[in-house]
Amino acid sequence: MARAKARRARRPKASERSAASEAVGEARQRRVEEAAAMSQRLRVLMALWMAFSVQALASAGQLCRTWRDKATGMAGKLAAAAAGHKKMLFRLSIIVLLVTLAMVNVCVFKTCWAARRIWEDSTAQEIERLQQAASELRAQLDCYQTPDWALQSFGATIDTRRTSPIYELRSWFSRRCFWCSVNPPDTILQPGVSLGECWPMEGQQGQVVIRLRAKIRPSCVTLEHITPEMTPSGTASSAPRDVAVFGLDADSEEEVPLVSFTFDVGEGPTQTFLLKNNHSRAFRYIKVLVKSNWGHPRYTCLYRVQVHGKVVKTEDHRTAESLNG
Repeated sequence: MARAKARRARRPKASERSAASEAVGEARQRRVEEAAAMSQRLRVLMALWMAFSVQALASAGQLCRTWRDKATGMAGKLAAAAAGHKKMLFRLSIIVLLVTLAMVNVCVFKTCWAARRIWEDSTAQEIERLQQAASELRAQLDCYQTPDWALQSFGATIDTRRTSPIYELRSWFSRRCFWCSVNPPDTILQPGVSLGECWPMEGQQGQVVIRLRAKIRPSCVTLEHITPEMTPSGTASSAPRDVAVFGLDADSEEEVPLVSFTFDVGEGPTQTFLLKNNHSRAFRYIKVLVKSNWGHPRYTCLYRVQVHGKVVKTEDHRTAESLNG
């Protein structure tokens, strides 16, 4: 019983139950309204998101198409530039090839021109040398066709006053040997050229002055000496080496240089040298100056000296008269 009272006491009243149900209804209505509002907001947000997504996708597609078009254009430009570079490289290669060919042609032309100039110069020098040799041969032929005016038999003599001293034998035996003597300077005016038929002058240097029979225009001079094979020692150390020839006037001490030469003992026993008588002067005296010999310390031997030339017109008649007389 007590329990029933207690349950009754705990039971709400009808008014209380209705108020509670209204409160529950109101709460439920608020939740429904809140859910509807939340759903509406979600739909709006979904619509906005969809709209934004579509716009973003459209923008992204437009941007992609723009970049694709730009990339395509750039690729076309790059391809065109590459093609242009290829053409330029091809043109440059052609230009370089043409320039190289031109340089090669220029070098070949210069080489050919230089070779032609060298050939022309060598040919000209060879022609000049041959002409000079032919001129010398003609001069030597003309020289040989003129008489030798340095012959003792033709009236030539030695000017002993202006001639170097004879080499003297200094040994005790040679001083007391009456048949031991040396040849005089006029030995060089005689045609014999045998071993010992020479004039030994004192020392390695000296001179001899030849007085000719007539005043002539000298053209050449010839020196003779025996070969080294003809000497007992097998050498020709006493032969003259460096020689100079001068023309002298009888009335003055003027010396006109005619030629300077080297007598090479290896070239032969007889050697002819053309004189450089540029003024065609005539001389009565010829001076042969020996500057050195081939090594003999005591004396220098002269075997034969020949002087060729033409007599001047003023002396032709005198020479002819003296020869006829």
